[in-house]
Amino acid sequence: MSKENASTINNLSFEHDNIDQRIKGFQEAVLSVIDIDDAISFYKKVFGWEVLYKGQGSAALKKLWQLPEHCLIDEVLLYNPGTKEGFLRLVSFSNIDQTQIRASAQTWDTGGIFDINVRTKDMSNFYSDILNVGWHGYADPLRYTFGEYEVTEVLLKTPEGATVAVMERHRPALVGFEFERISRIFNSSIITDDIEKSRDFYINKLGFKMFFQTPGDQRPHGPNVLGIPPNINGDITVPVDIYRPDIDSFGSIEVLELKQLRGKDCSAGAKPPNLGLVMLRFPVRDVAVYVEELEQKGVSLNAPVQTIDIHPYGKTKTFSVRSPEGAWLEFIELLN
Repeated sequence: MSKENASTINNLSFEHDNIDQRIKGFQEAVLSVIDIDDAISFYKKVFGWEVLYKGQGSAALKKLWQLPEHCLIDEVLLYNPGTKEGFLRLVSFSNIDQTQIRASAQTWDTGGIFDINVRTKDMSNFYSDILNVGWHGYADPLRYTFGEYEVTEVLLKTPEGATVAVMERHRPALVGFEFERISRIFNSSIITDDIEKSRDFYINKLGFKMFFQTPGDQRPHGPNVLGIPPNINGDITVPVDIYRPDIDSFGSIEVLELKQLRGKDCSAGAKPPNLGLVMLRFPVRDVAVYVEELEQKGVSLNAPVQTIDIHPYGKTKTFSVRSPEGAWLEFIELLN
């Protein structure tokens, strides 16, 4: 492993962090894809990301993900060069049936992980390029104000039915991001049908902290990134919470509820080997202590603690839980 590649895994270690810090923002999102070679080519060419690791999933990984032995897994870890977090892991499953987690879903359809968020420096040129390679959005890019932030954003659908939210920041000035085309992943959104229940889970159960909150009750009529018909957009209430495990780091979870709109629930299929965003992976300081805390708060484990090599990080203790929205969340302690 090169010196640069080796440095990228240090984010899982808590060696130089505050002693009270238990969890970091997610290290990576995991996207189950149709054709892994096509996906690698796309993210390298269009996003400017590079391959950090490429290999095959082990029997231990199949056990962790509750998959049969005959299932085969290929995986590739992509990253924005120079970053230590916000990676995208592509996985391709074979010898097993699959469906799309959010097939034909709208933004108000609940269940699983809705999107991952990245940044661009030039939305106009990026949007033209992305349309030319066959991606499309729920609506055209829109410039708007979100709290203290002024951004241009578009929600794009991948071939697997997942969503990538791309933002260009106008003000305040963007800091902490270095990239050529597309930045690292810094946030992931989830659609809920009960934001108070979700809030209780992430804050009171998982121990995350509130980073941003809005009641979403002053929406104007007109265009919007969520694809709500413009003539009724102002009648829809969309409360938004953003939670961070560590308030000073990225890798946050954003939860939205579209209160007057109810669609289908995609949560049952939000798991491997199905196509789309299957999970987020969070570094944890001490898995045993964290699991004990979760169980005392009534949180059931989706997969019990297992010792497993997760490449390229090395040997880990890993377990998972399912959120109220059906999102698969993994927590990883680096043992090396």
